[in-house]
Amino acid sequence: MKTSSAQLVDTDSALLQTLPGAGFADAFRIALSDEQARQSAAQLTEQMFRRTPSWVTLLVSIRNRAVAVFGLRAADMQVGDDRRGGAAGFPIIAQSDDLVQLGFDDKHLDFRVWIRRDAATPTSPAQLTLTTAVRTNQLLGRAYLGVIMPFHRCIVPAMLNGLRS
Repeated sequence: MKTSSAQLVDTDSALLQTLPGAGFADAFRIALSDEQARQSAAQLTEQMFRRTPSWVTLLVSIRNRAVAVFGLRAADMQVGDDRRGGAAGFPIIAQSDDLVQLGFDDKHLDFRVWIRRDAATPTSPAQLTLTTAVRTNQLLGRAYLGVIMPFHRCIVPAMLNGLRS
């Protein structure tokens, strides 16, 4: 199967309805290999975060130092379930075989990330789509979103493309 880089695609409006008032949303998609298509969305999510590029880890570290002044929560590139007492950077809200929902609500913004695995069809291979939605809660959230978005649009495709290594 020929693989391609992550592509920007239309967002799924049904997902976005779970974060009313979101002012930003985007989605990126990659085709999965036959082996990956047999894995759950949770397995693919774990692999994606385990393979975080080093430059992304560096950017997150810089971000954490910069936002500490404003009292914002530190981020890390770990996935976990806060409902079980974890302190993961991207808490799991819900998951099934085909979908993992990450995110949290904070004083400056609320965000959700959905990682959805779609089965192959007669006309397309199995695919993995990462959708992000953000609802800002105050001026600080809007300013933060404005600064972080150019990085987000580089990081998400790089994370998805990391599944190819």
